[in-house]
Amino acid sequence: MTNQEFAYSLLSTGYDDYIASRVLLNKDYHMQGLTLASSAVEKYLKVILAIHGKTKKDMGVHLDRWEKLESMIKDCYTDISKFLDERFLNLLGKAYQARYYDNLSAPIMISFFKNQFIGELDCTVSFVEKIVTLKDNSGKLLQTPYKRAVAAEEADLFENNHVLKEIPKKEFMEMPDQGYGYYIDVEQKYTALKVQGKDIINVYSGRIAEINVKFA
Repeated sequence: MTNQEFAYSLLSTGYDDYIASRVLLNKDYHMQGLTLASSAVEKYLKVILAIHGKTKKDMGVHLDRWEKLESMIKDCYTDISKFLDERFLNLLGKAYQARYYDNLSAPIMISFFKNQFIGELDCTVSFVEKIVTLKDNSGKLLQTPYKRAVAAEEADLFENNHVLKEIPKKEFMEMPDQGYGYYIDVEQKYTALKVQGKDIINVYSGRIAEINVKFA
């Protein structure tokens, strides 16, 4: 498998995870949506590594170690941190950790605003789609699943998508939103405490809002 083929396979499976994540989040299956979003963004970022010569063997790092992944991309491409939201990536790292409760060494808090999370997910995928060019063995440009879905105006992609609907990001991020907090305790495996709030107004200043939740 060539690097271009490997990159395309990452992009294709990453898109499947991304669109499934959007559907779940929009239907309020939050933790399931976050888990697939973590998988999607990790694959999309690793596409950048693949097209710059990195192999599957080089990519044994996940979003719970964002600093390492960021360094790898910077070494072979450029510093992309200025284009991405670190709070969003840290949240994805926690979602990766929460996939297997048995591996948790301490309790973790996962909290977010639904539309802000979806908004940043859409921005991240759109960013990678814009900077990546893939070709087949004959040198012909490959159309990605994302670009085909955009052309077809597929409903699951366009629903609540400020990027494709061309809604200014700040305007979208400051719309009334729903906030959620999940507390996962290593001593209470396979359970999570949840709190939520509705119609919350945020001020967006370039990073998704932080939520501090305490359970008594």
